Parts: sequence; C-alpha cells; structure tokens
Amino acid sequence: MAFKPAAMLMAAAMLFMSFTMPGEVVVLKAGTPIPMNLMTPLSGNSVRNGQIVDFRVTSDVTVNGKTVIAAGSLAQGQVVKSEKNGLLGKAGELEVAVKSVKAVDGTMIYLSGSSLSDEGSDKLVVSIVLTLCCLFGFLIKGGKAEIPAGTQCSAFVMSDTEVSVN
Repeated sequence: MAFKPAAMLMAAAMLFMSFTMPGEVVVLKAGTPIPMNLMTPLSGNSVRNGQIVDFRVTSDVTVNGKTVIAAGSLAQGQVVKSEKNGLLGKAGELEVAVKSVKAVDGTMIYLSGSSLSDEGSDKLVVSIVLTLCCLFGFLIKGGKAEIPAGTQCSAFVMSDTEVSVN
C-alpha cells in the first residue's frame, strides 16, 4: 500500500476538528440592563460636546448562565451637552450618554436609555441684585456642572444581539 501524505493530512485535520467544540451562540435581549460606573470625574468646564468618556461594567451580564459581558469591561459614552458656568450667575450644564460595550466575543453591543447629567447652581437672581446695588454682581459665576468618578448607572441593550460564548 502506497503512502499518501494528502490523505494522512486530511485525517489528522478531521481528528483535530472533531475535538474542538464551537462556541454556543446566545441572544442578549433588548432591554437587558448593563450596570456600570463612570471611570473619571467630568466637569462642564473641562469636557466638550462629542467627547468620548469611559465607563466600566460593574458585574457580569449573563444569558442562560453564560457570561456575555464580563465585569470590568469598558463601555463608552459620549458628552452630549457641555456648557461652562458663566458670569451673571449662569449655571454650567453637563450630560453624558452611554453608547456601547463589547461582549466577550468582541461583538459591539449598542446601548440606550441611560445618561448622566448635572446642572450647577443658578445664581442669576443674586447676580442681578448685586449688580443693581453695587455694579459688581455681573462678576458672580453660576455653579459648575460636575459628575464624580464612580457615579453608577445602568444602560440598556438596544436590540437583540447574538453573542458566542464558551
């Protein structure tokens, strides 16, 4: 019997493939909450509209007992409104929307329904009164809008998404 290298190579490949199990595919349902917190402090005076900010997932998200988004995964948000506090008591404003996170298989999961926001204190009335009394009230600034690091929120999966899990 003649030695056939191609046949041996094919047999070896089939043997190897029979021992590797494909990953199970599960569906992460729309509306599933993803718990997370803001990684860095934000201020309306220091961030810009459109700026990307990071969040960290605080606990595993599972489907049928399988982890689809691991605790510690980075999620991304975007500054949708940022206004500095200003003269005449104008308050600062800040709003950040959570946008996406990656699943354990690298699938991008799009998120909605969650935003963090803050508005500084409005000091317009104090500013007007002081301006009328002594002409220096226009120098009064409103409060800064700030969101501290570690602020918790939950974003929600936007649409059903298939994820391969082991």
